Amino acid sequence: MRKWNTILSVLMLLIFMIHGIMGSFMLNGVGSSAGKLLAWIGVGILVVHTVMGTVLTVQSLQTAKQSGKMYLKQNAIFWARRASGLAILILLFFHIGLFGKVQNGTYILFPFTTVKMVTQLLFVAAIFVHIFINIRPLLVSLGIISYKERRGDIYLILSVLLLFIAGAVIFYYIGWQYL
Repeated sequence: MRKWNTILSVLMLLIFMIHGIMGSFMLNGVGSSAGKLLAWIGVGILVVHTVMGTVLTVQSLQTAKQSGKMYLKQNAIFWARRASGLAILILLFFHIGLFGKVQNGTYILFPFTTVKMVTQLLFVAAIFVHIFINIRPLLVSLGIISYKERRGDIYLILSVLLLFIAGAVIFYYIGWQYL
């Protein structure tokens, strides 16, 4: 099950990165689509990933309980992974349908308030925290041995994407408020 979860994670990561970049271009007026169908496919994969993660978490907790040693302090990263995943699920509900809707064939934008901007920045941050925490186990599962050599490149790419997507949300907010 862990191998399937790894494959789903990589697929979901690619889908959401593409959706984030397309959405950033659309928010800045450069693109015309945020890849909504692709995003819904990603949400479906996220549901499967969540179910698998929950099953694996329960198995881990049962094993720890049987051994009699919970090691809560030593498992801080384990719990950080679960907390960031839960934050993503909660903030995803604020993201879906946030920007607008189609009514009679016309796309209608909703006002982009400060609260909406903050929730979207938290959403982007939660996704990237989850990725940063899980990148090493993901690479190990995929059999990429030279994690230390690639770590700097991976962090650079993810940081640039984070800045680009967060910047797009902030510029979109500024556009709504002042332009």
